[in-house]
Amino acid sequence: MKHLIIPIITLFCFYTEPVLAQNKPFKWPEGKRMAISLSFDDARLSNVDEGTALLNEYDVKATFYLVPNNAKQRLEGWKKAVASGHEIGNHSINHACSGNFVWARKNPLEDYTLEKMREELIETNRQLKDMLGVTPTVYAYPCGQTSLGRGKNTQSFVPLISELFVSGRTWLDEAPVDPTYCDMAQLTGMETDGKSFEQILTIIKDAAKNGQWLVLAGHETAASGAQTTRLDVLRQLCAYAKDPANGIWIAPVGEVAAYVKAARDTINIPEMVGPQTDGKIVLNANTGKGLGPKIQYMPEWKAFGWFTAADRVEWDVDITNAGKYEIQMEWSVDDTEAGKPFVIEAGSAKYAGKVGKTGSWETFKKETLGQLKLAAGKQKLVFKPGSQFSKGALLDLRAIELVPVK
Repeated sequence: MKHLIIPIITLFCFYTEPVLAQNKPFKWPEGKRMAISLSFDDARLSNVDEGTALLNEYDVKATFYLVPNNAKQRLEGWKKAVASGHEIGNHSINHACSGNFVWARKNPLEDYTLEKMREELIETNRQLKDMLGVTPTVYAYPCGQTSLGRGKNTQSFVPLISELFVSGRTWLDEAPVDPTYCDMAQLTGMETDGKSFEQILTIIKDAAKNGQWLVLAGHETAASGAQTTRLDVLRQLCAYAKDPANGIWIAPVGEVAAYVKAARDTINIPEMVGPQTDGKIVLNANTGKGLGPKIQYMPEWKAFGWFTAADRVEWDVDITNAGKYEIQMEWSVDDTEAGKPFVIEAGSAKYAGKVGKTGSWETFKKETLGQLKLAAGKQKLVFKPGSQFSKGALLDLRAIELVPVK
């Protein structure tokens, strides 16, 4: 952190007490007011018989969430869709929904386990890669349902989608996606089937006022019929979205998701952090909550900067496995400011150390410090100064990683 230009940086920093990131306007590319993604489920025949040709007229790329067996019925059409730049998403092999849908009773979600779901999702990606040469990175929940099992054994498979895909889209939702707040594994999908353009336009204008991301979801693309996004409506929608005067970025779900993720890496959005698949818990600065009179989250450095002994950062952490964790810290500090003590606390566990030299504020260093013995469960991990200081700064903290000790 260049502390000599703090007055200038201060004008642009995302303060974390008490103002949260979602109060800041999200910046879409090229000054756009909002984003729209068109998506269609199931690999309906009409998608490549009629829908993609219309989209191609307007150079609009959509996301198609495919069930492999359905896609095989129009394989050449889907190959052309891929060649045209449309995105292919995963919509599972069996389109498993609750057995309350009588047609879904052969493979109801009530009979699934997380392992069975994992195997089917991986197999779906494998089949689509073999058929079309692309591996899906986005997913849509069949029937919009995100849980499997029954009663006390019910489990959400949202964490599984978060692990396997860049995004997951739900169905029949009532609000657009807030890019600075959303769970990428549960993007809200708003229906286009059976809607007039005027009905959809109302949703678009509301989303534009708030700088949101509208993920529209449909099935058939034809002149009429059940579960159909009508071609005349789709034509009006494409024309409106492509008109520069309306300030809309229209792009596939995966493209917008990648942009949002990259942008959010520079925004401070406190959230609960759990273990990765390897058990490691990564506490990046942008997921912590800064508390204190002068602490700053600095997006240009993706780090918190300390200016007083009253400043601290808290992370909400969900420890799945109790035990010893190795502490790895990434930070920077000017050598003249190094040496001040700090403390890391989580419940009754505590680690005390001193800020080591890194060479300059611009030079970040990652180093293993020591260990914490953590209890299982949800808790707060706190990083704070270990003593009072009246001048200078403590450090710029980018991340703390907790690695299970085996």
